Amino acid sequence: MFVGRILYLLGMSFVFFSIVVLIMSLFSNGGGDLVIPLFALLNGLIAMGVGDLVIDVNHRKRVEKMK
Repeated sequence: MFVGRILYLLGMSFVFFSIVVLIMSLFSNGGGDLVIPLFALLNGLIAMGVGDLVIDVNHRKRVEKMK
């Protein structure tokens, strides 16, 4: 359960900061590079999904053990 929560929180932080960097680069005069923030956003979404799956699997195991 701990690993799933850490993955989910790490994914949320990646998503948040990559969105901030995307917004900042869109409004900058130099027109910054968008590839790295897009990959960071993708990585964050994947980490959130895997963390959610780990949490669900652990919860189902706990419910099955209680029966």
